[in-house]
Amino acid sequence: MRKEGLIENLIVTVIASLILIAMGMVYFIVTLAIVKFSSGFLGYNPDGNWAVLSAAVIVTGIMIGSAIKNA
Repeated sequence: MRKEGLIENLIVTVIASLILIAMGMVYFIVTLAIVKFSSGFLGYNPDGNWAVLSAAVIVTGIMIGSAIKNA
């Protein structure tokens, strides 16, 4: 394998990883906003820890479901 190809693959992998991390954070923030808005709309006022936990569970389910669907 060429040395240039190895370096290019490494750079592409790092960039793709950074993009995936950024997208995961955006999904989490949007989901957290939806959870907080929904619970407030229904008259509940959950502790911040529970809102974060529920958003994390939802995003995890979405990511696993997406990975299974594409496999």
